[in-house]
Amino acid sequence: MEGSEASDDARRERLASNEVLDRQLNERKAKWMDDGLPTAGFRCECATLHCGARFRLSPERWQEVHSRPDRFLVAPGHVEPEIEVVVERAPEYWVVEKQGEAARIAEAAD
Repeated sequence: MEGSEASDDARRERLASNEVLDRQLNERKAKWMDDGLPTAGFRCECATLHCGARFRLSPERWQEVHSRPDRFLVAPGHVEPEIEVVVERAPEYWVVEKQGEAARIAEAAD
């Protein structure tokens, strides 16, 4: 494997791992909501490590989107085209589906 290919693969893995971390934090929020505790909204599950975007949605909608391990919620425009495609657009958030190695990383983390 050439250096640039290895570098691209490492970048894609890092992007996918950042998104998995945000999803894990949102899973805690969904659990808190199930327990009746208020939350400040769900965080954007994009690849930007310190993204501050948040949006409100019901725990049921959150569960519906995440019933597939390769789907994530991101703020509009927060898409990494090299690892994901937009499969649904709502005014406050988009649903993206991971592709290739990013999908495998997401499935392994589920």
